[in-house]
Amino acid sequence: MEKRKKNLKIAAVLFGAVLLVAVSSGLWAAPKLAVSKAKPGDCAACHVDKKALPEKHPDTKTMDMKACRACHTRDNMSLTGKFPGSHTHMLSGVNCVACHGKTKQPEEVAMEKCVACHGSTAKLAEKTKDVKPTNPHTSPHYGTELDCNLCHKQHAKSENYCAQCHKFDYKVP
Repeated sequence: MEKRKKNLKIAAVLFGAVLLVAVSSGLWAAPKLAVSKAKPGDCAACHVDKKALPEKHPDTKTMDMKACRACHTRDNMSLTGKFPGSHTHMLSGVNCVACHGKTKQPEEVAMEKCVACHGSTAKLAEKTKDVKPTNPHTSPHYGTELDCNLCHKQHAKSENYCAQCHKFDYKVP
């Protein structure tokens, strides 16, 4: 019994040492602020440990997407493909409930929700008709009906679905 207590004490000390090393080295961090409580533009609410922005970047706490685009234009420091679509939505005043509804287990948003705000697939294809080498919103395989979620990710880096077979070099927002 005495040997067991001694082994438990040693294990507790070792666990404490491992935890201390993990915390001090950044391998483990306290949970971040819940995303639902983060205000648009308050990057530090979620990006506590790592710099989300360059040091000389203006304070973002009161910024929205319109303010971001004042500097970040299509031709100058474009944000396309730089952060997840959820950031663009949040900075534009669209919260999680607007797309997912009030649910504890959010699921992938149906394409109908996307086109309700972003316009019909035919209108999207018209907007991107001049994109080279080919229009990303219309294809000989799927027409204009390819599910938005296959390319446009909200909580991960977006990807070019067509690149599985083709060599189209798009920056997918």
